[in-house]
Amino acid sequence: MPRKDPAPADERLDPVRWRRPGRGTLLRLFSAAVLLFTAAAVLWLQPTTCVAPVTAPRSSSAATPVTPASGSAGNTRAIPAGSVGVPVRLADPTALTVVRPGNRVDLLRIDGDRDRDRDRTVAVASAALVLEVTGADDPATGGLLLALGPDEAQRAVSATGRGFAIVIRPG
Repeated sequence: MPRKDPAPADERLDPVRWRRPGRGTLLRLFSAAVLLFTAAAVLWLQPTTCVAPVTAPRSSSAATPVTPASGSAGNTRAIPAGSVGVPVRLADPTALTVVRPGNRVDLLRIDGDRDRDRDRTVAVASAALVLEVTGADDPATGGLLLALGPDEAQRAVSATGRGFAIVIRPG
């Protein structure tokens, strides 16, 4: 019987032999593992910031600023004494394009009447100072930061509704 020549090296069916990774490969794997672990630890251990409203006693100098309205260094607006800053999302976010910091607004909560399928508004605050307008370029993500009295703030955050509406006061 004639004997066949062995198959070329690229057509062999020998099992693949595992070779120990080199020093450079081990160093890259270890570095990648350390970076992934560090990123996971930073995300997991990152403190959550929750700003609780601090109320100051009401005094005759209610317009004296005591606390910055936000953490941004460029913001010069401040929460007046005796007020708290309350973020509000509007039911109609296009109103963000016409309101500016420093405006006074009346805040209305929109409640739906399920029996009659009609909306009704409930006054939450009157003459609230607008401290900051966020997301005026993208109304879907924007809102207002308002300076409200403690009772008004409690009414604004405790009740549920379909959202808020504002009436801009002249002046």
